[in-house]
Amino acid sequence: MHSDVFERRVSALAAETTIRGLLGSACRELVELLDATACAVSRVIGDLLVGLDEHTTSGRPLAIGHEYLISDFPLTREVVETGDPRWVSRLDEDADEHEAALLAKLGFESLLMVCLPTAEGCWGLIEVYEESRRFDGEQARLAARFAARTGSLLELLEPPASR
Repeated sequence: MHSDVFERRVSALAAETTIRGLLGSACRELVELLDATACAVSRVIGDLLVGLDEHTTSGRPLAIGHEYLISDFPLTREVVETGDPRWVSRLDEDADEHEAALLAKLGFESLLMVCLPTAEGCWGLIEVYEESRRFDGEQARLAARFAARTGSLLELLEPPASR
């Protein structure tokens, strides 16, 4: 991945002046950057994950506005607690049954999750979905770098003191 492609995708985020605009742009740009099928951003509120925005190449909606308990999804909990990216395919032999069932229900083969970090920790969760292939470590690192830049811009729109 050329750094100029990455920088172009990130620079599109800087033009956003609202949190909603930033999150929507982040979903669109990350789908393009990773050549993925869909992306969703959720807000972490205690043990609750609340869907805020999404982008899909198919046009079919994901589950925005839905709420999930983080504790029901061990891999998701790991991402939120550690800040480290995780990825899973429903075809993996050791895939968590809850994660795999949700992937099947949504019609995707694999999921890449990264923390949307701010100075106060994991502000939200970015989930990138793919219909026909697995994610890998390089894509996870790229998505985490993208999420870190998104988190920096988020803090400019929502400074920590105002929360």
